[in-house]
This record gives sequence, C-alpha cells and structure tokens, in this order.
Amino acid sequence: MKIKSTSNLTVSLYTTMYVLWGVFVGVGIAQAKGEINPYAVTAESVTLAEPAPLKVDATGITVMAPNLAKLSAKIRPVVRNYMILWCAAEAGESHVEWTLDAPTDGEYEVTASVLGTGSQLAVTCNDQKQKEVSVTEAGWQRIGLGKIALKAGHNKVVLHVDSANLKAGKRNKEFQLSALELVQPDTKKSIEAEALAMRNQPDWFKDAGYGLMFQWTNRATPPEGPIKAWEEKVNDFDLDGFISLVEESGASYVVWSITWGNQYISAPIKSLDAIIAGRTTSRDLLGEMVNRLQDKGIKVIFYYHYGYDCYHSQDTEWLKAVGGMKADKTQLFTNLMSILAEVGTRYGDKLDGWWFDGGARYLNCHYDGSSAADGILTAPFEAYTAAARTGNPERMVAYNSWIKPKVTEYQDYYGGEGVRSFKPEELTNGVFNSGRQKGLQAHGCFILEKRWGHIELNTPIPKPKYSLKQLTEYVQQAKENRYPLSINLEMYEDGSVSPASAELLKKLKAAVAETNPKTSTK
Repeated sequence: MKIKSTSNLTVSLYTTMYVLWGVFVGVGIAQAKGEINPYAVTAESVTLAEPAPLKVDATGITVMAPNLAKLSAKIRPVVRNYMILWCAAEAGESHVEWTLDAPTDGEYEVTASVLGTGSQLAVTCNDQKQKEVSVTEAGWQRIGLGKIALKAGHNKVVLHVDSANLKAGKRNKEFQLSALELVQPDTKKSIEAEALAMRNQPDWFKDAGYGLMFQWTNRATPPEGPIKAWEEKVNDFDLDGFISLVEESGASYVVWSITWGNQYISAPIKSLDAIIAGRTTSRDLLGEMVNRLQDKGIKVIFYYHYGYDCYHSQDTEWLKAVGGMKADKTQLFTNLMSILAEVGTRYGDKLDGWWFDGGARYLNCHYDGSSAADGILTAPFEAYTAAARTGNPERMVAYNSWIKPKVTEYQDYYGGEGVRSFKPEELTNGVFNSGRQKGLQAHGCFILEKRWGHIELNTPIPKPKYSLKQLTEYVQQAKENRYPLSINLEMYEDGSVSPASAELLKKLKAAVAETNPKTSTK
C-alpha cells in the first residue's frame, strides 16, 4: 500500500505509515498552487526487506540499524525523502531484535544513538540482560549500554526500550533510535588513535571568522525564464563577478557545491564520464575558481552530495549507473572514491576541504529499506576519507550528521547544518570537549535568505533574514571561541546573488574589521 497526496497544500505533508516486512512505509507529496514544490517531501514509499543476520566486523565497528531488525508493535521506521531517518517508539515498552553472525567469540562494547530524555534502555544478548541505562540528556546522544559476549555463529541481540517516562519536547514526542554500534574494546582504541593521528584542524579554519557557502548546480535557476543546458550554464557562469563578490564580502573561504542531488560536475572529470555520460563539462570551472580564489588568499572547501534520491532531487539514472540502487553499496562507494580521488589529484593543495552531505546515508547503507543479507552495513569511512585527501594530506573532511551524533571518527570538523553559534563551555580551543561531536572542530553553516539553493523557477531570491547586528554578533562570538561560520547564499544560474545580500556582506566585512582592528578577515 502506498500513500500519495493530491491536495494543494502549501506546506509539506508528513504522513507516515508502517507495517512489517515486504510492505511500504511512505509519506505524501506536497503541492503548492497546482505545481510540485521543489523543496517539498517527495518520497512515496520504501519497501522493508525481511530481516537477515548481520555480519559482525570483528576488526571494525558494526552498525546495527533498526530497520534491519524485527520491530515490536510500538516501534516503527520514520521515512522522509526516500530515506529511513530513524525508528520511533510510542510511549511504553517496545523492543528491537537483531540476529548477528559473529566470526569468532568476542566481547563487544555497545553504544546507541538515541533521542528521548527519560527513556530506559537495556540490551539482552543470547538471553543475558545488561544493566538498564537511562537517557538523561536532551537532544540526540550516543550513550553506552555496556558490554556483551558474542559467540561464533548466530546471536540474538535485543534492545529493550521503556519510554513510559519520556520527557517530550516541542518537536519530539517519541523515543527515537538511529542505530546501535558494536566494537571490541581494543579495536575501538586503535580506531580512535588512528583517526586522531590523521585529524586536520588547522588554525586558518579555527580563526577564519566566516566564509560563504553556495549550492549552485545544474538546477540553479535564473530570475525569469527556463534553465540552460548544463554545458551552456557552466560556460556562461560569471566567474569575475563571483570572485569580486567573495573578496568584497570579507569571507576567508568558500564552500562550493560540486554536486547537489543530481550528479553534474562543472569540470572534465573522467571517472564520472566512465560511469555515466553527459554529466561533466569541457570548461574546468572548478579549476578556474580554485586558482582565482587561491590568488586572493581565499581557501576552498568542496561540498559533495553523492546523488541519493531526496526531496529536491531524483537522479535515478545516476543511482542505477553508480551502484546506488543495489542493496550492497560496495560498488557505489568504490565509484565515489574514484571520483573523489580524481578531483583531489586535479586540484591538489588548492582544495582545502570536503563537506560530505547525508551522513546518515553513509552510516546506514540500507537507509532505503534494502536487505542486509549481502554487502556492507556502513560506508568504508577510513578508505573514503583517505580518497578525499588524495593530492593533499592536510585536506579537512566533514560528514554532515545534521542533528545526530557524528557518524565516524575519520573526520575533522562538524558539518554544523543550520547552526549559528555554540556554547563556549562546549568547546576547548574550538574543539568539542564533550557530547555527540566530541573531538571535532566546531563549525556552523546557515541560510542567509530562505533556501540552501535557488531552484525555483521565475522567483527572485528573497532578502536576507538576518540583520547586520545579528551577523556581526554571530561572527564575533565565533572568532572569540575559535570556530568558523559558513553563510549560505542563494545564487542565480549566471552566478549572481541578491544585491541586498551582497550589500549586507560588504557591511559585515567592515563591521568585523571594526570590532577586530588588528586582525584580518582573510
């Protein structure tokens, strides 16, 4: 059974239904004025595969997503934009049951990524129940649930949830579970030590103050009229105007989307051509951009979205070609790493970082409801991060975990989606000293106008929603506590932005210089 909406609502519908194996979990489509809103929820259905035994990685971390388990009646997957976000439990008792296939006997630490203050959790392994643990902090947290002993072969692991005393917030009315993680203690220490040795948290980023972020892609629209073909759009991009905008804004760096939903890259990337034709360009706009920005002393971070279906993009042709429609995502990540390595080699030390969107899809390779009978459970983070650093070992990496805990230790900074400030007590020298992002460099990025990218037809970019005073205060606090802020601007097809936004950023540059007379914004 599928749910669809044909009503002309101006807000997103979020109708969720759930039944067990072989059926659909879905949400409706929102429409506005008879036309589909490009930012509306567009998922129609996700089919849940019948649970299969999960293969335990004795030398790494085993991610146990709840959609790969047997779920009791009161707990269900929450689906949005072709993705299982997490599982939610109604007030009362519920449980999640996995079958694990362990290669050898071994002791494993268990952690859970959850939201639900006041809930009680306990893990049972082969009928041996661990001590109950309370969720005491607000927001998403990763909490320890003790240690379990696995035997070689099949093991039954059950997470028991009692959310009868859940303290519901304004938005969160239910207990929510992202995943359990299993790791042997010695392996955990080894991974943490290795990741820490690889971590890049440079002073230039800590003290940058602010940078600019842009979601400009093949879907970027002009103020009026139709969208140009990809090659034409790239050829007509006003790079001179863009460089002037960045320089006049006082930004220390740029976060530039080389993809966003649809897999189109504005450069002649052979590894992408080998997977699918017609997605690259003869003009190396990315190369021209990084060269010009480096000449101005401005750093560059590439934003990358690997093209999974989501509310504003449905690139099925690409997903089929790259291996993203398969239950086993090994081919997908192998292909993605070839693209990252080529891009990294091409731009070398002119590319200073990566910002990988969709961290949840990296953490849970079966976010689409596919079977875990074969293939990987989670992305090969160590290898993926190494591929991202090809050509520049000092290149920073972030996997955007949104509001949830970090998805891996093999990264350097927090994606910070939607965040404008952090509490000073959370940070030591700009690094999180506790909590769900512990060890990562703090960083926030937020929308200046209305949207992340300008993809609506025949629509002007709205005016900024923040005042000069607000922006100045955000940047001042960031500089005082050694974390940067990425200010996201909507951008038209030709590379221009709202004049009101450009003027505001000029004033921000002057205001920051006035409050920090001995420091430069570059």
